[in-house]
Amino acid sequence: MRIPRIFLDQELAENKSYLLDKESSHHLTVIKINDGEMVELFNSKGQSVIGKVITKEKNSYKINAKSPLKLQKKELPKISLGIAEIKNFKKILNETTQLGIYQIDCLVTQRSKFKKKPSEKKIQSWHKILQSSCEQSGNNWMPKLSFNKLDQWQEEIKSKNKYYLHPGENLDLKSLTGLNEIFIGIGPEGGFSPEEISSFKSKGFQGVSIGDLIIKTETVPTVLLSMLKVI
Repeated sequence: MRIPRIFLDQELAENKSYLLDKESSHHLTVIKINDGEMVELFNSKGQSVIGKVITKEKNSYKINAKSPLKLQKKELPKISLGIAEIKNFKKILNETTQLGIYQIDCLVTQRSKFKKKPSEKKIQSWHKILQSSCEQSGNNWMPKLSFNKLDQWQEEIKSKNKYYLHPGENLDLKSLTGLNEIFIGIGPEGGFSPEEISSFKSKGFQGVSIGDLIIKTETVPTVLLSMLKVI
């Protein structure tokens, strides 16, 4: 049986005790963890440590970390996607986190259905999805999540390895081998407007295509990330 994984938003160390918050403790209660059983604690910085449940006081669990501290190696290339928010954005967050994405930028574009910055409640729900996806997949590097207008996002990227996804472009993903970092912009259901394509080009972005496949917008980031992981 796999050891349950619990996220802690703090630095981890061996030979140290940790008191879990109400939500994490409730999760262990639901899966019926008892005193003396083992759990794995991890944070968003690649660290993890195995600990033993030593006490259960009311609604809180205390974990005594004994195993050596582990640091998960960060996979290369570091892939950052700028994605317009769509209806099934939670699906994108879940699947790309499991695949080890480095950063997700929620973008407002001309054809976006959602024009305003997400509410704090929605942002919190998104962070919970990232956390849950890391717990499930064994990924100890929680992706960064930010929000921006497309033109501002374009301006902020200083890397030479910056691209936008657009049908019919001659450059394909096989050209993106041997890079340490990759930034790719992905449009909403209607794609990027002609003005936005011109803006990408003027700011040094290169157009890239995933071939002749016709894929749902909500599936594109997962397919794109999977292809970049194997080339």
